[in-house]
Amino acid sequence: MKILLYSLAALAVIVLALYFVYFFNPQTEEQEEVNAAWSRFAEDVADLGRAIESAPFNRDEQTAAAGYRHIARYLSTFLAEYTDLRDPDYPQFSRFPNGVARVGWDNPDNPYLVFAVRGDHVYRLRGNTTSFDLVTINVYSGMLGHTPARQIRTVSSIASDDLDVDENGDFVLTLSAVRAEGDWLKLEPDAHIVVVRRLVSDWERTDEGLWEILNLTTLGTGAPRPTPESVTRALDDAVTQTRSLRELLTLAHRITFQLRLRPNTVEEPAESDPNLAMADAFQAGARGYFRLEEDEALLVDVPVADCRYTNIQLANPWMESLDYASHQSSLNHRTAHADADGRVRYVISRRDPGVQNWLDTAGWAEGSLCARWTYCSEYPTGINTRLVKLDELDQFLPAETVRVDPEERARIVAARQAAISRRYAGGS
Repeated sequence: MKILLYSLAALAVIVLALYFVYFFNPQTEEQEEVNAAWSRFAEDVADLGRAIESAPFNRDEQTAAAGYRHIARYLSTFLAEYTDLRDPDYPQFSRFPNGVARVGWDNPDNPYLVFAVRGDHVYRLRGNTTSFDLVTINVYSGMLGHTPARQIRTVSSIASDDLDVDENGDFVLTLSAVRAEGDWLKLEPDAHIVVVRRLVSDWERTDEGLWEILNLTTLGTGAPRPTPESVTRALDDAVTQTRSLRELLTLAHRITFQLRLRPNTVEEPAESDPNLAMADAFQAGARGYFRLEEDEALLVDVPVADCRYTNIQLANPWMESLDYASHQSSLNHRTAHADADGRVRYVISRRDPGVQNWLDTAGWAEGSLCARWTYCSEYPTGINTRLVKLDELDQFLPAETVRVDPEERARIVAARQAAISRRYAGGS
C-alpha cells in the first residue's frame, strides 16, 4: 500500500513538474500591459456598434445589417493597414478604398493605390499610365478618420499629363523635401499619405502595368521587429479610424442630405467638397440624394462637359458604393450615352427601365449619388432633376434614347462582373 502511495505521489510530482515546464506561463508586468491593450481593443470593437445604431438613416433591419457589415469591412481593412501597410519607413501599396472597404463614394472606375510617407525621407514611385484615362497623385497631411479634418490639407499634386511618360507609358517620380532631377513632387514636414487615383473608363483595360514604391532613405536596410508599443498603437489606430470615419460620414450625411439638399435633387458641381477633405485637386464633384418608390424614377439631366473623365455613381446610406460588379450602379463618359442636344440623361430607379443610362439602386429605396468631372476645360452648370413615374418616363426622354433589352442588360452585367474579378485577382 505504501508503495502505491509513494508511486502516486511521485506521479503527481512529475505531472506538476511537467505542467510548470510546459504549461505554466507567468506574465511579466510588461506582458500584462500588452494583454491589457488587447482587452481595451476588444472593448472598443464592441463599442463600434453605437455608430451604426445612432445613424439617422438606420430605420430598418436591412439598413442595420448593411451597416454592421460596413463597419466590419472598415475594421478588417484598417487592421491590415495599420499592422502591415502604413509604415512610412518601409512603405507598401494598399488598395484603399477597395472592393471591401468602400469609403465615402469610392469610385468604381478607380483602382486606388495608397502609401504612407514622411516629410524628411526620399521616395521613388514608378508607375504606368497606359490603361488609364488619367492618373492623379496627391500628397495629404492626414487621413480621414485618423487626422482631424481641419488639419488635412493637400500638400502637393501632379497629374499624368505633367509627367515625363515614355513610349511604354512608364514614369518615375521622386517625392522629397528638396527638388530632385526629373519629375518631382514636394514633401513638407506634415506629409502623411499619398493617394494615387487611376481613372479607367474602359474596364476591359485591366493591365495596370508596373507600379513600385521605394523609400530611398531606408532602401537596403531591414525593418525592425514589431514592438509592444507599435502593436498597441496599430490596434488603437485601426479601431479609432473605423469609429471616427464612420462618425464623420454620418455627419456629412446630416449636413449634405438632411440640411442642405432635398430628396431627389442634385447640387451644382463644386471644386472642393465642403464636408469631406482629401478630394482630388483636379476634380469637381456634385452630390445628390435619391428616395424612390418602386414605381418611380429620378431623371438627372446633365450637360456634356469637355473633361478627360466624368462619371456618376450611386451609394447606399452608409456612403458605400453599391455592388458595382453585379449592378449597373455607375456610368462614365464611355458607358453613358449623350443625346444629340449635348446632354446626358441618367435614369435612377429600382426597376430596370430598359435604357442604356440606367443607374440601378440595387434594391435600395434611399441613398446618395456622386458625380465627378476631372481635368476639365470648364465644369458644367445647369443640372436638372425630375421625379417621374416609371410608366411615364418615355415622355421625358428624347427619341434617340438608347434602349437595352433584358438579354443585353445581362451581357452588360456579366462583363462588369468579369472585369471586377480581374481587377481584384490579387486580392482587395
